[in-house]
Amino acid sequence: METTLFRPLIVPAKTAVLLVFVPDSIPQQARVNQVLERVGAELGESIRITRVDEVVHPEVVLSFRIQRLPSFVLLKHGMEIWRYSGLLDAQELIGLLTVQLQEVKE
Repeated sequence: METTLFRPLIVPAKTAVLLVFVPDSIPQQARVNQVLERVGAELGESIRITRVDEVVHPEVVLSFRIQRLPSFVLLKHGMEIWRYSGLLDAQELIGLLTVQLQEVKE
């Protein structure tokens, strides 16, 4: 019997979670990582970024019905509030996330 050990994701209720579904391709992963570093630096504590590798967590990819990688899914209070498939540059992603996070506050 195979046992999978995982660490639960504990996020404060005020914090949004950005799930980033990444492909197996090393060059694409590197590009996504660069974007995520800038997004994390810009948005700081207002968002928690979690990478979901398609090879390591195929069941999570399936459960979110991800069709194209990379994909970004923004969650707040456990509910999906925004989704985008495809690679964006850091400024585009920061702009889109900022709008979504402001709409949730209102």
